[in-house]
Amino acid sequence: MNLKSFLHNRMRRVFFNLLLLCILIKNINAVTVPNLIFAMVIFTLYSVLLWLPNTVSSTKRIFMGSMVLILIAFFWGGFGEDRAAIVLMFYLIGYVALRLPDKLSLIFATIVIATNVIILLKFEHSTMDDIFTLFIAHAGMFAIFRSARIRREANELKAHHFKELQEIHTQLESAHKELQQAHKELEDSTVQSLRYAVLEERTRIARDIHDSIGHGLTSIIVQLQAFPYIMKADSSEIDKTLQTILEITRGCLTEVRTVVHQMALDDEGIGLIALQSLIKQVREHSGLNIKFTITDEITEWKLETCEPLYRILQEALTNVIRHAEATNVEVTIFNNEANVIMSIEDNGKFTEQTQFKPGFGLSGIKERCQKVGGSCLIQSRDPHGLALIVKVPLDSGI
Repeated sequence: MNLKSFLHNRMRRVFFNLLLLCILIKNINAVTVPNLIFAMVIFTLYSVLLWLPNTVSSTKRIFMGSMVLILIAFFWGGFGEDRAAIVLMFYLIGYVALRLPDKLSLIFATIVIATNVIILLKFEHSTMDDIFTLFIAHAGMFAIFRSARIRREANELKAHHFKELQEIHTQLESAHKELQQAHKELEDSTVQSLRYAVLEERTRIARDIHDSIGHGLTSIIVQLQAFPYIMKADSSEIDKTLQTILEITRGCLTEVRTVVHQMALDDEGIGLIALQSLIKQVREHSGLNIKFTITDEITEWKLETCEPLYRILQEALTNVIRHAEATNVEVTIFNNEANVIMSIEDNGKFTEQTQFKPGFGLSGIKERCQKVGGSCLIQSRDPHGLALIVKVPLDSGI
């Protein structure tokens, strides 16, 4: 409970206490010492009842309320203080309507009203009209305070729900930020994977240089070192040796040109290398037979195009391994002037009759395609298996 609510509740109770005291003193018929003392006893007990903490059980409240009711009845019947007693009865009905549970408050209010009726009939000899009027007044008091309690509880429940919603909203904001951070880290990881694929490919090229060109140059050096001895020993072998050296040199030059062309790849040409590296890793770890086909001429892709293609292929192959029970996968890729088209086809268990429900992985692929302005098509293969065809714009505008 916050400070504002705490002060509001305390001030309200102080107000009811002072109001009851003023009305009680004003309505005492005989201002005598016994009457005043008994009235103060009832007022004190009622004040204790009013100031009981909310944690006090209903049983204790009923017990103290019953004591107050008995004292009020005695104050009315024994001291003849009808007006003060009626005021106290009204307050007691208001209290039980506000503080006791639904059924208990109705039962206790009925007992209070019945006590009033009995006293009116036995001590006051009131008419039925007076009794009915007082009954209506007590019932109205109960209804007013009961409706006030319902509104109060509804407001408290609304405030509680609002607080819970705020807490949930805060948790969702925190989770959203964490997801955004995880998404950013995943994208960074994807870019790093792409760059790693390029580094791995360049390492392979360096190894090829060492194995092929290095071997060719070593052969040339050996033959050049032996050339003076060949000239002295057999001049007829000179032309043949020179021709061999020339062929090896030309082969090395061709290899160098190829390597230089491949090494010239910058970040805008890492797409195919990354996809090939991914397929190679999946093939080695899963044992899945994956055929990678490139049709027509592939243009250079921007990083914004490479990244979604890499993630889509990764997710698609993961789904094949987890769910398709396939042995073969065919990955085909080509591009036209506007788009890159990639198809992933497997020979898995799915058929046209299978009730296929896209899970989280395929839903993520569709969302990723839509995010970059592309499209995704899923269809069955004959006789079984699935084909995933994605289209990603060459200029996604991200």
